[in-house]
Amino acid sequence: MVTDKTANWFAVYSKPRQESEALRQLERQGFECFLPLAINPYQKRTKNRQPAVEPLFPRYLFLRAVASQQNLAPVRSTRGVMGLVRMGARLVTVPEGIITGLRARQNPETGLIALEATPLDLGDRVRVFDGPFAGAEGILQQRCGQDRSLLLLKMLGRETTVEVDSLLLQRAS
Repeated sequence: MVTDKTANWFAVYSKPRQESEALRQLERQGFECFLPLAINPYQKRTKNRQPAVEPLFPRYLFLRAVASQQNLAPVRSTRGVMGLVRMGARLVTVPEGIITGLRARQNPETGLIALEATPLDLGDRVRVFDGPFAGAEGILQQRCGQDRSLLLLKMLGRETTVEVDSLLLQRAS
């Protein structure tokens, strides 16, 4: 674990669905890493009835190092890693506050980050940003429990009520 005040967090770009392997291999090499995980709200359960846990940022994890003192070249050839995120030739650093904020949102027992729906009021104009109704705009009519919402959408020339996942909604501008 790096304790130097000059250490920075860097974003590591992994191979598809190999974030956990990249994490294991980088930690084996002595790097401090962080892979934020969350329950996938779109896939309720895996085959063995467990919640589907996936990376919060697919294909990305974070690595803390002192670039001027540690050789980061081996990161590129680590199993599961595509490379470090760069802007031109310069490594992109991730502000400490972002990592601290993500860690603060982790459940102390499970280590998972809770995803929360955007706070909306009944009657708000909303936009669905993902899923089968992506891009549709409507009026928030009703909450159906904690995870679902009823929207009044104009579709095919008439107004229709549809039920969508509350995590897929954002306030329309």
